[in-house]
Amino acid sequence: MENYTPEEEKEDKFTIEKDSPEEGFIQGYESEDEVEECAECGAAINPEKKVKKSFDGEDYQFCCESCAKEYAESMS
Repeated sequence: MENYTPEEEKEDKFTIEKDSPEEGFIQGYESEDEVEECAECGAAINPEKKVKKSFDGEDYQFCCESCAKEYAESMS
């Protein structure tokens, strides 16, 4: 049996994967710029990966293509 400490659990529990929506949220939260949110999931939008779509004459912004697709499917 390996030696296990509660500190290891805490570190693992709060690890945020690179390029995850949570990482984008944290980056936006840490900066003082206004954070744009995904119209589908509400995550902060990484400006470099932003997806823009129009539905019924209104423009929407998404954090990724899959959120844009899910939103489009929910509109039909």
